[in-house]
Amino acid sequence: MKIPLLLFLSILLSGLRAVYADTPLTAKVDKRVELLGIVARLAEYPEYCRNDNASYIADIRAHFDRYKTHPLIELMRRLKKENSIGYDAVVRMALHLGQPPDLKPIVPFTNRIPEERWSKENAEKFVDLLRQFYAETRCGDFFDSQHTRYEHAEKAYNKQLRHIDLKWFPAYYGINSEDTFHLIVGLGNGSNCYGLSIDRPDRTRDIFSIMGAWMFDADGNPVFTPEMLPTVVHEFGHSFANAHIRRHENDLGEAAGRIFGQVSEAMKRQAYTNSTIMLSESLVRVSVIRYLLNHGDTTAATRQVKQDIAQGFLWMSKLSRLLTTYEKQRNAYPTMESFMPRIVEFFNNTADQIDRWPRFVSIEEFENGDNQVDPDLKTLTIRFDRPMSGGYGFGYGPLGQEHFPLKKVNGYPNDRTITIDIALKPNFEYQINLLSIGFFSTEGWPIKNTLIRFKTRSGK
Repeated sequence: MKIPLLLFLSILLSGLRAVYADTPLTAKVDKRVELLGIVARLAEYPEYCRNDNASYIADIRAHFDRYKTHPLIELMRRLKKENSIGYDAVVRMALHLGQPPDLKPIVPFTNRIPEERWSKENAEKFVDLLRQFYAETRCGDFFDSQHTRYEHAEKAYNKQLRHIDLKWFPAYYGINSEDTFHLIVGLGNGSNCYGLSIDRPDRTRDIFSIMGAWMFDADGNPVFTPEMLPTVVHEFGHSFANAHIRRHENDLGEAAGRIFGQVSEAMKRQAYTNSTIMLSESLVRVSVIRYLLNHGDTTAATRQVKQDIAQGFLWMSKLSRLLTTYEKQRNAYPTMESFMPRIVEFFNNTADQIDRWPRFVSIEEFENGDNQVDPDLKTLTIRFDRPMSGGYGFGYGPLGQEHFPLKKVNGYPNDRTITIDIALKPNFEYQINLLSIGFFSTEGWPIKNTLIRFKTRSGK
């Protein structure tokens, strides 16, 4: 799963602009995904309740809000509370069904299909109610009324999709693949994007990148730009990377838990709720970096590394360097699976080096969180627990630019201390974010994003 959060919007893509003319990828709005998105919205799943796509959401509300007490919606509310159904579990159910109005399961449900959180009993009950809901709400009429909107969205995406190199995925992971790639435009998904696959009886797969919509033109139509292409790569990557992490979960478990304990706050903000998801995201994200590099876009890859580090993946630069060994020694490592022992070793070593990650220690002039700071103070001295590389990165805190007092960075009087000039006023709250993309130890480890906050006392 991927929540963009404008993650990729600042990337300037050049290598991805090559045209892969034989790419069979075509964007589609899928009625199953739209239907499940509408159901999740009515059940008030927060991740499905964004209103960015204002015109479309207004149409959904006008048609469906009267059905918020339907038994299907009540079931969805209960499943969220009791089984944590949400996010990718919703679209996973959608793609395990045939097209409406029949909505027959593509493969028989089990306690693991379509997904563990559903259970066979709940999934079967859900589909029975979903068919009733589809008929009783005249959902087919709603979809017919949205034909022009859906067609416009598909055209916007299809203009860019010829720039995606689908052959790279099986080649990079070292598999002989007859998989079929699909891109679905999820207009009702908010900004959330998902990557998943469905196994066919013949052992091939349907691989999906489900793209949310978070940018719109003046008429309210979704916009798909070259800057969004790495998100497509990311979501397709899940269908290749996740299985490797699952297969080695026992080998990675202890180390993954120790790493997750250090970055859990940042991970949970992105709905990455456990260490397995964190490692799957790590392998997917590094695959995006390697894709960019393999397609000649060093600038985008460098920026992607920084963005991933800022999101809490502090090991991303080192993991990317490790993958160069895989790329240069494909005779020794013909598949990603054959290279996985090196990746397991990498995360074990990363966990062993947690105590070597740099940390903010103190501010010389006052304690972090102080509410009685002298408003005449002109300089802050920030200390770290180990030698730093000499770089820096400061950002606004949650209160924004008005509460950001930094005026000048003076530099490092020694390798563990940096000084900055500030401008303060009485009785005012300030925040300075120490950014992981700027502060690195001499060993190459970044700090975790750290918020300095304080308030000045009243004037004389």
